[in-house]
Amino acid sequence: MLKGFKTRPKNFYGYIRSLQTVKDAATVLQKPDSSLTTTDEETAEVLKNQYQKIFVTNITGGIADGPSIENVSYGSSKVLHKLQRMRTDGSPGPDGLHPMVLVICAASVAEPLAIMFQESFQSAILPSDWKSANIVPIFKQGDKTDPNNYRPVSLTSVPCKIVESIIKDSITTFLEQNHIISYSQHGFTKGRSCLANLLESLEQWTHALDNRYCMDILYLDYRKAFDSVPRQCLIHKLSTLGCQGKLLLWVKSFLYNRKMRVGVRGSYSSWFDMLSGIFQGSVLGPILFLLYVNKLPSWILSSIKMFADDSKVWSH
Repeated sequence: MLKGFKTRPKNFYGYIRSLQTVKDAATVLQKPDSSLTTTDEETAEVLKNQYQKIFVTNITGGIADGPSIENVSYGSSKVLHKLQRMRTDGSPGPDGLHPMVLVICAASVAEPLAIMFQESFQSAILPSDWKSANIVPIFKQGDKTDPNNYRPVSLTSVPCKIVESIIKDSITTFLEQNHIISYSQHGFTKGRSCLANLLESLEQWTHALDNRYCMDILYLDYRKAFDSVPRQCLIHKLSTLGCQGKLLLWVKSFLYNRKMRVGVRGSYSSWFDMLSGIFQGSVLGPILFLLYVNKLPSWILSSIKMFADDSKVWSH
């Protein structure tokens, strides 16, 4: 029986599953020379090389004035609240610290964690464990031997996710109060959804057809959306939209000097640097991506609706 539980918890089996290595990853992948991998280590290396190709070089952007947010507070009560609401069936990051441990010890570790988080924010320095990730390759569709058909999902440090969650709450409140997120965006936004996106689009299309117009509709999707975001451009866009001061410095430190490795059934590739993009699986990732593409609707002359990186543009 797990220490700290008098009876077996309801999510006991979820906890056990999270300790096991993902089993749905491919056993065999095709290498560049068309031969097939023979070990899990080779499979992990092939996936690592595939994910490295996604990264792009940085480009610059502009900076503008406007409402800004610079500071985030980390009180022990706020940290305790996050710990108590944390899922216990998740997976640990490279540091091996499981969320169930933090939930069981929430009352004892809340204050030390709050001090650590505040110090990290004030100095804009993140521990190296917070900047590393184990990549779980998730099969999407198509040929299972093709490395292109596996989505990289990051397993990162649980304490870092708590920091990200607190920062995300502050940024989200700031964005809502100042109406910064484009009304065309429906992904990862409060009060909007995929269904709302579809219903709003359908209403406009139906109105046009009722007035005997023809419709031209173009569907757009970013290739490797999260992984190919140029960081320097993202930092400038964040500054333009009001993220400044110590908050901007912390986010910049969060994005840079990251490393990852690919895991396949307990076997890992060598570590490699993440040269661009945002971790898929991070808490801050979705909101940072929304801010990166936030100005897109203002550049499009036709009508547009977005759901994160998926967009549809139409005209009649």
